[in-house]
Amino acid sequence: MGELLYEWMTQQQAAAALEEYRAERGPALRRLRSWLGAQGAAPDDLLDGTPESTAPLWDRITARITALGTDPRTLDTDPTRSRWPSWARHGKLVDPHPPEESLVLVDGFCAYLAEVLTAAVPQARWQVGEHRLVDHPSLNYPVLAAGGHQVFLPGLPLYSAYQSAHGRDPMDGDAMLAHVRRTAVALRGGTVEGGSSGEPLVTVVAEVGCFDVGLRADLPERHPALVERLVDELCERDGVVSVHRYGPAALVVDVPEWDEVRLKLWLTLWLERNLPH
Repeated sequence: MGELLYEWMTQQQAAAALEEYRAERGPALRRLRSWLGAQGAAPDDLLDGTPESTAPLWDRITARITALGTDPRTLDTDPTRSRWPSWARHGKLVDPHPPEESLVLVDGFCAYLAEVLTAAVPQARWQVGEHRLVDHPSLNYPVLAAGGHQVFLPGLPLYSAYQSAHGRDPMDGDAMLAHVRRTAVALRGGTVEGGSSGEPLVTVVAEVGCFDVGLRADLPERHPALVERLVDELCERDGVVSVHRYGPAALVVDVPEWDEVRLKLWLTLWLERNLPH
């Protein structure tokens, strides 16, 4: 499949990418089990198929990703890229990026997470992400779908891995477990706190000298204090010059050292971690 981004794929290419992703699930899980064994853990005990098992597993993985840090090479010069999981090669990663080992660990976690979620929600099925919005973050991605929701499983673990690799505050196991439980509820067709009709939490558009940020419409109405906290904490991040809120769900962010993807990753991870469980 090469390294064509999901966003640029035709329907046929996206269908082929889905099959590529699905074919990688078994090997990814076997690599995870081997890694756990090498760490002195008992894979059969740790990977018991319950949502609760994702918490200690993610804590182990996060500790290793934190220790590995970022790869000193750029995405364009990293010779390991051809061996990455397909979702990492076809997705929008940014520099400085986690090294190959970190991405493989995220991949293994997502392979296990798929088993946990499909056991909890038997009606969930793999499909190519689809949406009426052409810039929706799931469009053309391999997603697990049910209950009117579709989930790209590597999304949030990858965001957290970036935080770990950069020495920032990642999701811990308890936060990941809360995410897993919310995901299962959504896939069953239920409503989760802070949930909406499949719209992305954040959209980011690069403008001249700044970024135009749109928050999902229900967030300021249902969680006004949370949005204020988001703005305050974003203002305190290194490199952020200013944040101007020109509407309930609209921000202009001046952060010259960041790109569109990095800003979207940070905002999405913050909201996923701080929305009520």
